[in-house]
Amino acid sequence: MRAIRNFFALLFIGIFTLVIGCNSKPVPMKYEDKRTEVQKQIEEFDSTYAHNIIDNRAALAYSIDSLLKKMRKLDQFNGNILVAYKGNIIYQNAVGWANPSEKDSLNLGSMFQLASVSKTVTSTAVLLLYEQRYFKLDDKFSKYFPDFPYKNVTIKQLLNHRSGLPNYLYFNERFYPSNKIYLTNEDVYEVMVNKRIPPMFHPGTRFFYNNTNYALLALLVERVSGRSYPNFVQKNIFDLIGMRSSHVELPDEFWYRENKTYGLYPNNRKYGVDRFDGVFGDKGVYSNLEDMYLFNKALYPDVLLKESTLEEAFQNYVTEPRRIKQYGLGFRIKCGKDSCKIIYHNGWWHGYRTAFHRRPSDQSCVIVLSNRLNRSVYSIVRDVFKSIDNNSDKEEYEEEE
Repeated sequence: MRAIRNFFALLFIGIFTLVIGCNSKPVPMKYEDKRTEVQKQIEEFDSTYAHNIIDNRAALAYSIDSLLKKMRKLDQFNGNILVAYKGNIIYQNAVGWANPSEKDSLNLGSMFQLASVSKTVTSTAVLLLYEQRYFKLDDKFSKYFPDFPYKNVTIKQLLNHRSGLPNYLYFNERFYPSNKIYLTNEDVYEVMVNKRIPPMFHPGTRFFYNNTNYALLALLVERVSGRSYPNFVQKNIFDLIGMRSSHVELPDEFWYRENKTYGLYPNNRKYGVDRFDGVFGDKGVYSNLEDMYLFNKALYPDVLLKESTLEEAFQNYVTEPRRIKQYGLGFRIKCGKDSCKIIYHNGWWHGYRTAFHRRPSDQSCVIVLSNRLNRSVYSIVRDVFKSIDNNSDKEEYEEEE
């Protein structure tokens, strides 16, 4: 009898351990160990592809430089650019002014407001928490915000812009606190809860690019992590990767930093700030070329995120017929004639226009950061990829909200 009791006792312990193991969150790696591991993998990325000798590197660099000189002569570009191919930086340059009134020139360390390219950072933050089992992507947002009136909107629908929510940038201004210089993400949320503004469409039925989605995702990061959105992103993305010049902050805070820039109109007059500058997640990240190139390398499989997570993030969720633009989970997707994906995002906010484009198949990366309102940023990206691919096919690159 004792042997039988011992057998059942061991069996119970084994089953209990298995159940607990299946339902518990994975034990996270110590932060310092994780940071060391991530930065080691990024360094190994450099060494892995260093042997890729680019026979036409000089020709490519000359072609890109000629393009920039032409656009600068025509006064069509003011900003910084980095181009990498096969894991090698083949060209980087700073062109124009950080602050024209002070005759302060841009340099390679100059920092820019990323505008909607910030959405790639917010998506990464959300996916990190998803991997740590804080939530499932198909969870309703209202599970974590019970008074949220749009009950059927999921986290994934916020990420891929299929939520149908109204755009907070277009809410009637009388809904917002009139005594605030900057609105907050909480202000946006409170208006949605208290005013019950009608949705644009039923969630999941169509795609519509919408900044509200990412303002709410920043709140989700805060709710489940217990940290402010800027703090979480700083510790779990920027510091982890080694992005030393990247921050989420208000313009007033940014203007005290070294290597700051100012958003400019086409006539070089400075943009002012407005109340929407206080909302993070859809924008609000400041960074430079070097840091964004590190971010590019961290978006390869099993560096910051698992390969399976990246595959989910980089697949298309836009199913409407005759729609050209494709969107994943915080990243746009473009497929060329050879079916090689370009994973990218563009940005446009208060004089800043930005482009972050990466093609994993040949380790290409094109980063253009401009602090003057000019559409040339997107044509530069197109022409750089044409130079890399040695073709002259014309492709349109869209703007961003």
